[in-house]
Amino acid sequence: MNIIIHRGTHQIGGSAIEISTKTTRIILDMGDELSLETSFIPRSLVIDGITEGEPNGNGVLISHYHGDHLGQLKSVLSEIPIYLGMLSKAILLIPSEHKDNQLYLRLLDANTFSGGNVFTIGDIRIRPLVIDHSAADSYMFVIEAEGKRILYTGDFRLHGLRSHCIERLIENYVGTVDVLITEGTTLSRNRGRTISEAEVLDDIISYVSDGKYVFIMCASTNIDRIMGIWQNLPDDKVLLCDRYQKTILDTVIKSTYYDSSLYKRHDKPLVVDSGAYPQSYMRNGFISLVRCTDAYINKIKSFNRDDVRIIYSMWTGYIDHNESLKELLDAYPSYICHSSGHVTTSDLITFIDLVNPDLIIPIHTESPERLERILPHRNIRILNDKEVFEV
Repeated sequence: MNIIIHRGTHQIGGSAIEISTKTTRIILDMGDELSLETSFIPRSLVIDGITEGEPNGNGVLISHYHGDHLGQLKSVLSEIPIYLGMLSKAILLIPSEHKDNQLYLRLLDANTFSGGNVFTIGDIRIRPLVIDHSAADSYMFVIEAEGKRILYTGDFRLHGLRSHCIERLIENYVGTVDVLITEGTTLSRNRGRTISEAEVLDDIISYVSDGKYVFIMCASTNIDRIMGIWQNLPDDKVLLCDRYQKTILDTVIKSTYYDSSLYKRHDKPLVVDSGAYPQSYMRNGFISLVRCTDAYINKIKSFNRDDVRIIYSMWTGYIDHNESLKELLDAYPSYICHSSGHVTTSDLITFIDLVNPDLIIPIHTESPERLERILPHRNIRILNDKEVFEV
């Protein structure tokens, strides 16, 4: 087998990995580059036979629904099949139907897979494994062909609500690994303590009792966090969200194919915010799921400051690039409480020890060389974009 990292060897986001045999060629992820600049235009992924020229590919597999892993999906030639998780497809169809007709039509024809169930593309055997990330329905891929086995992690973490499954997954479904292609996002980021998702939920639930009107700023597709908040809602509080958020949550509940106590409908009230708050909510207070848009920011500003509590539960890097948001958080009682969707460096070492691969290729990182320094006894190969590596 050959491996080519078309993009992602020295950057976070924009991932695209090619794995090929003599007869079959697949791509893992087709992501947009990341930037906080509003004027930023992602560079197009140019892959001969996949995005241009004569079609020469047997499939594009998406590990999860974040834009830095599928943002270039529309550039894939129409003759090449797309594969993604069943729940991911259902979630992605919601915004794309109204905002991106080209992507919507491409997704309608996409093939789906489910965790643990092996499928083949040409002579490549693929087993997707559901793992914990800040996107529901995220997958690792065990890829076998020509007598070799590759494990591609996608994005993952060991401090989430479902990470207790990782040891069992490795023991039962992974086996001997010739090459581990792993994300290394945190290798170049703050090395301080990362709080767990369970700790985040505990903090949020503790904080909501402190205010009459509580606004929680959270990504609409960070399903584990939102479901965790809903599940642990105080009995005297009602949870509000807009219709878009409600549609996503209803889709998750309806479309999750595996048993999960977290993704089931809860008895506690979830109410669609229709714009004007009923007097009972104004009198008794509420918890509202919101996003960092100007519309929501202006809505929060219409409330008395002393009655409001804001919980910011996203990456703090967004705050410095949103002046309206920064002003709001400075002016109103607010609490920052977030847990990364990416594996910590110490947990990455633990994971590598569990898998015990013959060779490691770090991607989705700005500092792949740091992994060599932390694990000098491991066989680590730092590739450059477009470099061909033979397994």
